[in-house]
This record gives sequence, structure tokens and C-alpha cells, in this order.
Amino acid sequence: MSEGKSKLKSGSIRFSKFSVVGLSNAAVDIGVFNLFLWLRPTREVYLLVVFNGIALVLANTNSYVWNTLWTFRGRAEHDLRQGVLFVLQALVNIGVSNALFWALVRPIIVNTEIPTYLAGNVAKLASVLVASVIGFFILRYVVFSRKRWFKGRL
Repeated sequence: MSEGKSKLKSGSIRFSKFSVVGLSNAAVDIGVFNLFLWLRPTREVYLLVVFNGIALVLANTNSYVWNTLWTFRGRAEHDLRQGVLFVLQALVNIGVSNALFWALVRPIIVNTEIPTYLAGNVAKLASVLVASVIGFFILRYVVFSRKRWFKGRL
């Protein structure tokens, strides 16, 4: 097998693993968000964003565990540099996802009578998809890259 095909196959396997981890992250994220909606029903946008943020932190924790142990196992070094870069990636992920969630859910909650669980879950799915794609590229090409970004600084 040529080197190019081998890299493509390796990248496809890695993306498949990332997708499985992503599904488990989405299950944690959406499950926790809906648990909060069930425990504390609300149409307060700021509270929905807080629920979303907590769910995202738990999903990113799940992501760290599974991506370091499985998806990027051969590239995971469990050192300060990767830990800091993962946290920075998680903050970007949470920021993008929460901003998009707020932008999508706020007008629906404020201007319509659509049930909160429906509006919240549609906004959550859209924000999870966008943030996950961004997260994959940051994890693949920065956090778990074979290139040493920030060499000697972390």
C-alpha cells in the first residue's frame, strides 16, 4: 500500500473513532441538558445557556478521556502541553457552542411559544455539530499533532 493510501486509511480510521467518541459526547451533552430541563423547566434564556454550559463541560471531560485513551492513543502524551492545549480547545468548543446555542435559542424562546425542550434541543444539535467539526480539526492538527506547536513553551 502506498504511503498516501496508508495515511488516508489511518486518517479515516481516526475520524471514525472520533465520530464514535463524538456520539458519546453528544449523548452526555444532550442527556445532561435534557436532565436539567426535566428537573428545572424554564424559558429563561440565561438559565438555558447555563444548562448548556454545564453539559458541555461534562461532554468535553468525556471527550478528553476517550480521545486520549482511544482516538489519538498513539499521539497522546499525557503531558502539560497536551493538557493545556486540550483545555484551550475545550474552551473554544464551549465558547463556540454556547454562542451558537444562545443565538439560535434566544429568538425562538423570546418570540414564540414553541416548547423549550424542542427549541433547546434543535439549537443544541446545531451547536454540537458545528463545535464538533471545529473541535476535530483543533484536536487533530494542534493538540494531538505530531508537529510540536509551542515547542519548549509548555
